[in-house]
This record gives sequence, C-alpha cells and structure tokens, in this order.
Amino acid sequence: MTKLLKKLTVFCVSGLVVGLLIFSYYGYQSYRALTYMKNDLYWLWVDSQLISPDTTAMQSGRTPHTKQLVYRQVDVNRQMAVFLNTTYNGYFLFTFVKSAPCSASSSYDAMLTVNGEADQPVSFQCQTPNTAIYRIAEPKFTQLKLVNSDFSFDISEQKWPFKALKKDDFMQRNYHFFKGRTKEPLYPWNRD
Repeated sequence: MTKLLKKLTVFCVSGLVVGLLIFSYYGYQSYRALTYMKNDLYWLWVDSQLISPDTTAMQSGRTPHTKQLVYRQVDVNRQMAVFLNTTYNGYFLFTFVKSAPCSASSSYDAMLTVNGEADQPVSFQCQTPNTAIYRIAEPKFTQLKLVNSDFSFDISEQKWPFKALKKDDFMQRNYHFFKGRTKEPLYPWNRD
C-alpha cells in the first residue's frame, strides 16, 4: 500500500511540475507577444484570454491620449508587427513595422497587392536605423497582400475586425448621443 501511495505521489508531483512548466512557457511567450513593439499601449488578447498559446493572435489596445481603438498582430520570431486603426477621415490604416537594418542608402522593399490591383513594389520608410515602416490607408480592403523574403502578410488568412473598428469610430464621433444609451465603454472623439 505504501509503495502505491509513493508512486501516486510521485506521479501527481511530476504532473504538477510538467503543468507548471507548460503554463510558464506559454505565459512567457504570451508576455513577449503582448509587450513586443508595444508603443506605449496596453495590449490585450482580443479573445479575452490571459495567456494565448497562439502568439500571433489578434491583440487590441487604446491609444493613451485619444483612446482610439487599435488592433494588431505580432510575429516576434520574424520581428514584425502589423497595426490596424482608422484615420481621421474614416479610412482603414494598416501600419507594418519591421525590425530590420534601415538607412537612406538601403531600402527595405516588398511587393504589394491591394483590392485586386496589379502587384506593385513598395519601399518601407526608415523610422530608426533598425526599424522600417510602411503604411497604407483605404476606405475598404477586400484584399491586401504584402510579401518580402522575410515575411508574407495576407488579410485573407486572418480575420481583421473592420466592423468593430468602424463601430468604435462611429461611437467615438457620436459620444454624446451614445452616452447613457449603451453599456459599452465610450470615449469622446479626441483626435486632431
């Protein structure tokens, strides 16, 4: 009986240790993804999980001053972040930020396909000597594909929350109308 009890205790402790190691690993990876290129925003997983095993899953945050809703996906391994928000005139703005050597003499290029148009080469702008950035805004995206030897981005592979952004943008613009009429968090329009 005591041998059985010892084996059962060892089995339970081993399972607990393995479970803690797995939780710690996913917790660390999740933390890395949420804090990568955070740009002074507090990021959360869109599906409200504390820890996400998929570190490329959708995240959301609000800008500190204007409270504008921003969505993003990161790929820590490829050192890339893709942000989506709305512009002042209601367009959707995708911002691609890539950690890569960047200077005026060497460009970081990619091929872009938007809304069924022909492929076209685009160049990222140097934000810092180690960061390249590319932005594109459209009133509607039916297709967006950006490809480089380091990465491939295609909006059809992920479900970007365009409707949620439009709704939030509309509610911000009409803050006084919605105040007291909804339980959703409201933020007044506070953009330049």
